[in-house]
Amino acid sequence: MAIIEVFVVAASDLPIDPGNTTDIPQGLLVTLDSTGAVTPADGANNATTGAQCIGIAGDTRSSGTTSFTPESNSALSRNPKTSLVGSLVMGALGAARRYTQNHVADQYNEVLASGRMTVYHSGGEFWTDQYEVVKSNNTSVCTYTPATYLYASASTETAGQGAGNQDDIIARGGRFSDEAPTNTQKVGVTLHTPTAYPSGVPGTDTAFNTLPEGGNSLSFGQFLKVKLTV
Repeated sequence: MAIIEVFVVAASDLPIDPGNTTDIPQGLLVTLDSTGAVTPADGANNATTGAQCIGIAGDTRSSGTTSFTPESNSALSRNPKTSLVGSLVMGALGAARRYTQNHVADQYNEVLASGRMTVYHSGGEFWTDQYEVVKSNNTSVCTYTPATYLYASASTETAGQGAGNQDDIIARGGRFSDEAPTNTQKVGVTLHTPTAYPSGVPGTDTAFNTLPEGGNSLSFGQFLKVKLTV
């Protein structure tokens, strides 16, 4: 789970290349490439091409060997290539392995069959784990103060930075950030700083008063609450 929809204004069904090897997890900011297909809204590339962020991804496109599911209190929750999930043998002699998720038949690619992606836009409220932890200087930590603007991050930021259970192994443009990149398009507003989102499974990771959705339960992982402005 990488996105939790609280309030949706509009959801478009847009074309995407399901065979592209660039991963797009749910909750990532997206734009359109020159062919009109959905692609990550990289803050650096968009500044060059003039492309604008059009919304937030509601489905996941994956190369098939990636898990985007946050693991509760795991240091690997933002480490999609080695998340603590099950692995199934899909081919003869164990040559092909796929990581499990809700859509096992799609082998982690929810757009594989349709060639379409749900893109939320024109406002709405969402919890997402697709946000930067460290600024582009790789030292300062993003603060995400409520009511402040958010931007699409740039893929030029260094991988391997992070804090707590938000360690990133790759740089991926299109995450939410409180730091304006070269492309200063405002894409959202912070509603709640990153916090452990309750799963509803009894436990003590999240306190009863942590969130309106909360209760004493295990956590889905760290999520940022945003209001879209695109």
